[in-house]
Amino acid sequence: PTTTTSSSSAPAKTDGFPPGLINIVKIDPSTYGTDNDQVMQVASYRNQRMSPEQMIAAQQAKRESFDPVESALEGVKIGLGIGLAAGVVTAFNAEGGGGGPEQIFMTGFKNFAVIGGTTASLLGYNNYSGNRVYVMSMEEARNRLTVDFVASLKISQDIGFAAYLEPSKALTFKNGRFEGCNGIVGCVDCQVRNSNSPLFNKPLENGVMPKTYPGLPPHVHVKNMDVDETVRRKGIAKQLMVAIEDWARSSTDAELLTLEVRDDNEAAIRLYEGCGFVKDTVTKRKTRGGCSFMVKKLVST
Repeated sequence: PTTTTSSSSAPAKTDGFPPGLINIVKIDPSTYGTDNDQVMQVASYRNQRMSPEQMIAAQQAKRESFDPVESALEGVKIGLGIGLAAGVVTAFNAEGGGGGPEQIFMTGFKNFAVIGGTTASLLGYNNYSGNRVYVMSMEEARNRLTVDFVASLKISQDIGFAAYLEPSKALTFKNGRFEGCNGIVGCVDCQVRNSNSPLFNKPLENGVMPKTYPGLPPHVHVKNMDVDETVRRKGIAKQLMVAIEDWARSSTDAELLTLEVRDDNEAAIRLYEGCGFVKDTVTKRKTRGGCSFMVKKLVST
């Protein structure tokens, strides 16, 4: 994978890491589909750090792990079981419609033979041919990760920031744990909302319009904060928050930073309070149950 350099004004030093080991990068959606696909790297991080290539390799390995003969026999058994169930149901229905025992038995047996034989043959052949486990194409794997994890990032509805390991460590740090996502150890998204700027208040890809929220000034809403469990409490999340704030102040008309946090997530609340956020007592914006809305002013009033 192609490594990435920092594009943020966030400080290079991260608590608990040597200086320069972590670079904070603003994700560039125009890299989607290129050799240095930052959007897909974020998707891979969110996919348990597994890239499309690794997903396909894992599926292929699972397919090859099955003995073709044993797998075929299992398919035959399943097919015969389906046929037996169909035959029993048919026999019960025939019994309700009248007819002697022999006729009822033959009706059920015929359905068992036809449905069971056909299904057993198809499943047995499918399994013997190695198709018991479906292996996605590269296009299918990329589309799946895009839809599941980065659809809004791809069309610039979300703005993403990621914490990348220094390139020389990206593939080897913690025994290659982050190889599949090109060294991303944490990431966060944000959205520009209620903006008056023509840079943000315009239709996005496929006609999607930026979100608006009554009762709030232009603001940047922080979402999807995640740092890998093996590198938490080392200042990475704070660096990501600093990068968002720097960008919001320099590149948007936002007057606030906002976010939603679970009330039982004490570590996250301490992080956000340490970054200058307070629980909202002015707009009293509704949140999901068990969550609080937090804000940080970017302009003096």
